[in-house]
Amino acid sequence: MTSTPPDTRNAAAAFPWRIFGPTLVLMAGLAAYSAYWYVAAGKTREAIERFAAAPAEKIAVGWDAFSISGFPYRIEAAFVAPVIRAPHAPEAWEWSAENLEADFLPYNLRHVVLKIDGGQLLKYRDVSGPARQTHWVSMISDGAWASYVAIDGAPVGRLAIDINNLVALRDTGTDKPAAKAGAGKEGRFAAGRLQLHAQPAAAEPGSPPAPGDAASYDIALQGDDIDLERLAASQVLGERMTLFAAQARLRNLPASANASPVEMSREWLANGGKLAISDLAIKWGALDLMAQGEVTLDRQMRPEGRLDAAIADYAGLVNALVKAKVVKEKDARVALVGLGLVAQLQGDKSGRVHVPVLMKDGRLFLGPLLVATLDPLF
Repeated sequence: MTSTPPDTRNAAAAFPWRIFGPTLVLMAGLAAYSAYWYVAAGKTREAIERFAAAPAEKIAVGWDAFSISGFPYRIEAAFVAPVIRAPHAPEAWEWSAENLEADFLPYNLRHVVLKIDGGQLLKYRDVSGPARQTHWVSMISDGAWASYVAIDGAPVGRLAIDINNLVALRDTGTDKPAAKAGAGKEGRFAAGRLQLHAQPAAAEPGSPPAPGDAASYDIALQGDDIDLERLAASQVLGERMTLFAAQARLRNLPASANASPVEMSREWLANGGKLAISDLAIKWGALDLMAQGEVTLDRQMRPEGRLDAAIADYAGLVNALVKAKVVKEKDARVALVGLGLVAQLQGDKSGRVHVPVLMKDGRLFLGPLLVATLDPLF
């Protein structure tokens, strides 16, 4: 008796592909993604370690411990006690933190999100005078985040920074301050929240600047509940600035690999750099100001330019300047009479007085009044 061989075609047709097929495809996709993630994570580790091992021509980096994790949603590079140095820059600056987490998107390694935990310490050398003093700034916050996206052809990519409840203390000296920094002998700065956004200002939407060309950058900066101590202006306006908000365009920023903020600023000025402010708002004690204009630096690195400002209570501000002996009472009376007439002609229903803010030859004028001298920034 002969046996009939099984019908393999019927067996194949009987296999429930409609049920198990999608599962098998999903499993294959997960396996492929897992392989891709581990390859990308390995290349990320190699790139970070290779950068750290390179000679410190511009920037040197280091850490006490380094690990890669985050599968499957991100590639998380965690650093314990990270340090970034620019030893050859005039400022010889150095930044360190307790912990730093850098999250890369597996599908876009050009985008990194940074999170800083614990305290930070910034060391830099003051190059504005012959003393060349070393300053230490110890910082602590409830949260510090940054997002950076590299853009082809742009000197700097798209950057966003968000810091909550920042407290910074500055000390001067050659020795590193203790872990529990003192009262900040040189000053204290605090802010409820600081936000910064910067991105290339393309001539056409979606088109980055050509490589090597000067670029313009759109910048938005906002600070809320800012505490300022030991500033000359604080004696007039108080130590609490309720709001500082600005939208501006940084013009003619040249491509540069320089690690020195001072040298980068000089390159920018040599390239015709200007800061065009489209919207500025300051609420600081008696000062309630809205302004727009253009600012640069003169040859002595002092602010220079003009802002067209609208001030809510010009009389109250002038009285505060007189009380602090910044402005003479006689000059204040003349200014108030003249600006009162101007305000009537302007017919601003909001009650604001429109006055120019002029920065020239190291002096700051608020309308007709000389209110401050301007020191070199560096």
